[in-house]
Amino acid sequence: MTRRERLDRYLARAAERFGVRPDGTPVAGDFDRTLAVRVSGAGGAAWLRVTAQPPAWAAGDGWDGIAAATGAPFDQIPMPRHLATAEWTDDGDVVRADLVTHVGHPAVTTGLVLRHDVDLPDAWWAALRSGLEPLRRVRTGRAALTPQALADTLLATFGLVVDLDRVRWETAHGDLHLGNLTAPELTILDWETWGRAPAGYDAAVLACSAVLRPTVADRVRAEFADVLGTYSGAVAQLAAADRYLALVRLGRHRDVALPLRRHAESLLRDLRRD
Repeated sequence: MTRRERLDRYLARAAERFGVRPDGTPVAGDFDRTLAVRVSGAGGAAWLRVTAQPPAWAAGDGWDGIAAATGAPFDQIPMPRHLATAEWTDDGDVVRADLVTHVGHPAVTTGLVLRHDVDLPDAWWAALRSGLEPLRRVRTGRAALTPQALADTLLATFGLVVDLDRVRWETAHGDLHLGNLTAPELTILDWETWGRAPAGYDAAVLACSAVLRPTVADRVRAEFADVLGTYSGAVAQLAAADRYLALVRLGRHRDVALPLRRHAESLLRDLRRD
């Protein structure tokens, strides 16, 4: 049985557990790591998502992020609301199912990279800035990135020795690409990997996701210039670039490699002059 077939089975079992019924086409995440579908039941429409991992991987900050993103100040953020969670073991996997409120607006794009032109109004950008602001102040032990992993990654990829004493950390969504943002009304989706990261990391990931559409990438950098223009912001941009370049090394999104490399080289020149 393929992983996708197993996830199909887990999704059906999760729907039974929550007393809901699928009423849409399931949507698979990258590498078939997750599977999700619109569901309906007595409480109305909702969104059901399942994932499965071996027991050694079914823990930690990347496992329970959706359920953990609740309460104050998350209630100030435009995001789906967590409704229920279930976990069980099946065929050696630990299966996790999360039920969240349904979002009526589509994502800006599908996948990790924007490949078509979009016209996002000023009000949308203002909503994004204001929506992320409460998150940045969340106090948590969760980590989207860790200082040592950050330093090791940027040394290996770019030959940069990061001055960790100069890096400011804040709480980030951790996966803020344009496939996780809806329009025309903004909702921030997929809270699996939120946690501490260098200040500016969310904006940096967002700019990387738009790198093939320079007008959108430039708008991201302009909207978040206050944080991206700092030492922490430069480090965050390099970390985000490395994340996308890692996908290139896996043979995916190869067309982002050159524009990301050019942007990284510009950042490195500035940091070395600093």
